[in-house]
Amino acid sequence: MLWYKGWLETRFRLVLVLVVVALLILTQSNGSAKADVRGVIFIAGMSVWLQCIFLAAAGIVTQQSLQAAKGLHGSTLFTLTLPVSRFRLLAVRAGLGWLEMAGGIGTICCLLWFLFPVIRSSATPQEMAQFAAVLMVCGSAFYCITVLLATVLDDLWRVWGSLLCYGALGWLANKIPAPAAVNLFQAMSDRSPLLTHRMPWTAMAFALGLAAALFFAALKVVQIREY
Repeated sequence: MLWYKGWLETRFRLVLVLVVVALLILTQSNGSAKADVRGVIFIAGMSVWLQCIFLAAAGIVTQQSLQAAKGLHGSTLFTLTLPVSRFRLLAVRAGLGWLEMAGGIGTICCLLWFLFPVIRSSATPQEMAQFAAVLMVCGSAFYCITVLLATVLDDLWRVWGSLLCYGALGWLANKIPAPAAVNLFQAMSDRSPLLTHRMPWTAMAFALGLAAALFFAALKVVQIREY
């Protein structure tokens, strides 16, 4: 029931994000002869952040897609009456969104592989699969930032809050030298398997730890918040 309910509330977002990214990829692929690997990697990174923003769980503060509303939404009231714990509500919603994001990343990486000859000439299919895995793991940290924001913000403000957080983190990563082990932006771009032909294991481990901490914080907010 929870999984199906979550799917009904997020399927439009998933389709919308994939259509937008697919259009961007198709537009760029028209000039694929001039495209470089870094440009393709940038497109992939942007797709991950878009999916994080629009697919991350709203905890139990569920709303219709892309609408702002004051007070409690009807879906929230229905969800709160279900005989399940708030941990399960948050875990199911976050888990479903993450699975949708992982499927979206896999789909986008397949499109990039088939539409950009520059990728096929510089990386093997295995390295493209590794790149997809890096995006999923490192993207989990950004995903959980939005999950945390979703527990305290309405749906529309969650989108803007996520954009501000991602932008601020990207600005800090460029302005303040940070060890490669904690620089997720580099792990998804300059240190990705498509360029280095190696997996950024330390950055991936840091991303998983950060994602777990953010999810735990979101759980605490959900448990103590009064609706």
